[in-house]
Amino acid sequence: MKKIFVFAFACVMLAGCKGGDEEKVLGHDELIDSIATMDSLYAFEMVANPEKANAIIDLYTQFVKGYPEDSLAPVYLMKMAETQISIGEFEAGIANLDSIITLYPGFEEVAGCQFLKGWAYEQNEQYDKAREAYTVFVTEYPDHVLAADVKKALPMVGMSPEEQLKMVKKQ
Repeated sequence: MKKIFVFAFACVMLAGCKGGDEEKVLGHDELIDSIATMDSLYAFEMVANPEKANAIIDLYTQFVKGYPEDSLAPVYLMKMAETQISIGEFEAGIANLDSIITLYPGFEEVAGCQFLKGWAYEQNEQYDKAREAYTVFVTEYPDHVLAADVKKALPMVGMSPEEQLKMVKKQ
């Protein structure tokens, strides 16, 4: 029941933020509750429903802008980037990953952000930038669990599946 109330409250607040000259902003705890509720209710619908994805992106944005020093800021920034990438907003997602790498170098998922940046470029068919991001990943995080695999796959970035298969067969 509490989740329904929090979600309804978040919807009302978001609707209120869209209209009028004054922008209403949720407080710290209300944002956390609203984000948690939307995450739990719509985690699997975000890709199929850009409206819901944009609603949670708005909440993430409010939190990160309002509480940049909070330990949840890089977490929400990464979730925002993942959501943006999943709905095809590659440049916005990559920009948020760059923000994490730059502003939160001690964040435990910085290596993952660098990897995700390469993957996003690859999905957006920006293969030179993908190779560059992956190269930074394997250079800066050589002990990461994905580093060896990325290093092996790096020459295949941008190749068609047929070209990749030929390359693998040659090895």
